[in-house]
Amino acid sequence: MTSRLRLGSRMIAIGAAVALLLSGCANIPESGQVRQGAPITKANEPLDLDFNPLPPATGATQDDILHGFIDAASSPKSGYAIARKFLTPSLAPRWNPDANVTVDQGTGRSYGQVATNTWQLSVVPVATVDASGGYQKAASAATPVTLRFQFVQVKGEWRISAAPDGVVIDASTFSAVFSTQTLYFYSPGFTYLVPDQRWFPSRVTTAATRAVKALLAGPSKWLAQGAVVSAFPAGTQLTVDAVTTSGGQQAQVDLSSEATQADVVRLERMKLQLQESLGPLAQSVQISIDGAPQTIGDLTGSGAPIANPAVLSQPLVYRGGTFGFLSGTTITSVPGISDRVASLQSPTGAVTAAALTADHSAAAVLTPSGVYAVRSAAQAPVLVDNRPGLIAPAIDNNGYVWSVPTGSPNAVRVTGADGQQGSVKTSWTSATQIVSLAVSRDGTRLVAILRTGSDVSFVAAGIVRGENGVPTAVTEPLTLSVDPTSTPVSAAWTDELTVTVLGTAANGETTVGQQQLGGQFAATSGPTNGVSVAGASGVSSYLVLASDGTLQAPSGTAWQARAEKIGALGVQMGQP
Repeated sequence: MTSRLRLGSRMIAIGAAVALLLSGCANIPESGQVRQGAPITKANEPLDLDFNPLPPATGATQDDILHGFIDAASSPKSGYAIARKFLTPSLAPRWNPDANVTVDQGTGRSYGQVATNTWQLSVVPVATVDASGGYQKAASAATPVTLRFQFVQVKGEWRISAAPDGVVIDASTFSAVFSTQTLYFYSPGFTYLVPDQRWFPSRVTTAATRAVKALLAGPSKWLAQGAVVSAFPAGTQLTVDAVTTSGGQQAQVDLSSEATQADVVRLERMKLQLQESLGPLAQSVQISIDGAPQTIGDLTGSGAPIANPAVLSQPLVYRGGTFGFLSGTTITSVPGISDRVASLQSPTGAVTAAALTADHSAAAVLTPSGVYAVRSAAQAPVLVDNRPGLIAPAIDNNGYVWSVPTGSPNAVRVTGADGQQGSVKTSWTSATQIVSLAVSRDGTRLVAILRTGSDVSFVAAGIVRGENGVPTAVTEPLTLSVDPTSTPVSAAWTDELTVTVLGTAANGETTVGQQQLGGQFAATSGPTNGVSVAGASGVSSYLVLASDGTLQAPSGTAWQARAEKIGALGVQMGQP
């Protein structure tokens, strides 16, 4: 099989589609009445192009078979039917392409024969996807992964008799044949829905089944250990290895007998969890247990969890001794909070950072004296941390103030509304500095910018809580991406699944990178001399404060100053 033939197999679907499009443009009439045409396809409907690789050619060499197999494994159609044709009859049904995905750039692959009837393939991964659909970007200095294959002849034709489970796929093809599916779990206490993004093959009949099986298997490793919970009783599985849908309308989910442990409210939570996790794959869900259909209502009122908390469109700022929400040139005070924050102004300095709970009842404030807890129910601000070198504090919607010195990244302190303090066991014990820490609006996760010597990393971790919701630890972190041209200095949550990181260079130029947790990263140019970023709503999902006190908002490919003389850009944890 020549390289031209291998390329041709990739182009069959694309070529056919182009021919179809061109044929539709032929013989355009030059006269006659105007006639009504067919409906125009919606702009947001994906062009349904699948890769249709060729099966093994007669007389193909071992080299050709290996190249053809790797190429064919880019197509998940019919359970990777074409790829299985390159395998022996005994291996074909046992090979598990869903075990993992190794994503590379497609260039730099090294094929070589290492022994009689034994070949190997070396690739440098840029990302991996595990069996549950969890996506992880590879380290910047990733080492090659070597995969071995053995060959035998079957009826005079070479076939692969031993191969590792999983597939190798280049990044551009991966984006075409895999897509994201967001599963949902709950915060402990079931107050919030928490997303957990996965990657599964697109446009396959098993998509709903894979999503439900992954949901029942539990959250991603970095969210496990207590950061989130599931409504499904432990051990619940599908009774049959299939979730059927009728025209994308109703999904039929038959659960095992463990689900009988659920009471009425728990069943409602299970139903909602399935509905949210299946998303566009089904408009509704019918749950059965051991084949018996269940009549399950919907969560309503106070029992309904909060999904994707939003913030007010007015930015939270501190300017000239005034703290509140900025609208035009006017700052609207936060009752019971703004006057207390203003009282922290002193001859030695003013407020440099602040964060406000969703119900606007409490704030964490940084001044030259340290971190203060400001609560509407209290008579005055309380100094909760006076250690030197404190970074911008965080506050969660349980009212816990988070504070940590930049030079002691493992000395994270939390202070509750009752004044009780505790330490949070971190998962970044080798870090030497912490630059930024931001807690998600649902209180289940955080992101942090860390330094270890000269290396800088950006990580996400789940928050583990004890009695009364007190934070006690964070889980093993998920490594996130950063722009290699700048140094990250500030991070913020912009929605339930997306975090934004501001990076700076020595010349004052900045970048703004947006990362979907469990997904991909994109960076754009930021404003000059940016120092901090915060989530927003409206036209932009984030705002940047520059060192000259201007509040900058992205406007197309440029930046626009929204306000001047801003001393601090506050973090909102949601809206009332």
